[in-house]
Amino acid sequence: MDKEKEIQRGQQAKRILEDPIFLEALQKVSQELDLEWINSPIRDTEGREKIYMMKKMLNVLHVQLQSVMETGKLASKQINQ
Repeated sequence: MDKEKEIQRGQQAKRILEDPIFLEALQKVSQELDLEWINSPIRDTEGREKIYMMKKMLNVLHVQLQSVMETGKLASKQINQ
């Protein structure tokens, strides 16, 4: 991928990560999953594992967006050198 495209993608990822609606959605989903886990029966191991995986995937989404943003910043620095 060329540097200009990386910069554009990084800027778009930054806008997403700073978007109040996106941040609110991430927080709400995370809180809902926490509540589901807290209120789940102790014997529901499979259900708890699914909640855990959903929490992990929510984090993976956030980390991936951060990675795209950082790649864009790095590409911008490389172009400006």
